[in-house]
Amino acid sequence: MQAATAARPPETLAPAGDPDAADSGDTPRESSETRALRGGVVKALLAVVANVGVLTALLVYFGWVRSDRFASALGIDEAILGMTVDDYLRRSVQSVFILPLAAAGTGLAWVAFDQWWRRRRRLGEDDRVAVLVARWLWTVAVGIFALGIVLGLVGYAATFIAAPLVCAAGLLLLLYALNLRAVLPDATPFAPLTDGVLRGSIAVLVAIGLFWSATNFAMVEGTQIAQAFPSRVSQLPSLEVDSAEPLDIVAPGVSMSCPEDEGRTRYHYRGLKYLESTGGNYFLVSDGWTPDYGVVVILPMTSEGIRYTFVRDTSGAARAAEYPPCEEEPS
Repeated sequence: MQAATAARPPETLAPAGDPDAADSGDTPRESSETRALRGGVVKALLAVVANVGVLTALLVYFGWVRSDRFASALGIDEAILGMTVDDYLRRSVQSVFILPLAAAGTGLAWVAFDQWWRRRRRLGEDDRVAVLVARWLWTVAVGIFALGIVLGLVGYAATFIAAPLVCAAGLLLLLYALNLRAVLPDATPFAPLTDGVLRGSIAVLVAIGLFWSATNFAMVEGTQIAQAFPSRVSQLPSLEVDSAEPLDIVAPGVSMSCPEDEGRTRYHYRGLKYLESTGGNYFLVSDGWTPDYGVVVILPMTSEGIRYTFVRDTSGAARAAEYPPCEEEPS
């Protein structure tokens, strides 16, 4: 008879060339935790990069809508301004951060609620409060979505901006509520394909809601700026233009004089206000600009024979004596 020998478990050897496992004495559990931590950091960094991309697109879109609204109030097309992506970003970065702050605040509130629900869940799977929340939270989500629709119909500026965000919050809460409901003993979980389609659809709708809210915000801000513009014309920087050739600027409040410069006539224009500088051009309005009759003058920033002077004398009266009027050409 052969003696039975007890089988010994194989010894676990550290992989060759892995100094971390040999020197540090990490257990398999510690190594898996380290890998999980690194994976979590990578995912967090990727999420930040993705959010920065979305935020940049949101800023550009906000700046474009706002500029388009303001240009329409001036009576010109936004494309005439020739703004670049940098122009849109600089004009929207201060205002549009309200939306990400609201989203971040909502996310923190969700984290607090989720932690509370998990603590209740640890009391027992049949905890009455936890089961009640998991079973009926979807009704609260539907109510929030309906509230967003009602806010969009109210007509106030604040509700006009908030309505898409409230609808997006309702959709996210609905997705969360369905996940909670899936842990109930009598629940039927979604199939993997159905769950993926549900998450993707809600992600698209939430992104649309975010851009929709940014559009409404930009429209409101652009309209408010346009409505206040007539009262702000007198506060804009004054600008005087000297040219070797007549520029034929005809606008309410603009006057032209013709001083002599070394025997040559120079054409001097006063009564202009600096509005914008984009695309290599100055955009100017006149002292007498009104919504009924307003002229926007476009002059190149760098042009031979043209000089610009920015002055603090808004009316130009203090310098009027320096420039004689132009002589009328004989007909």
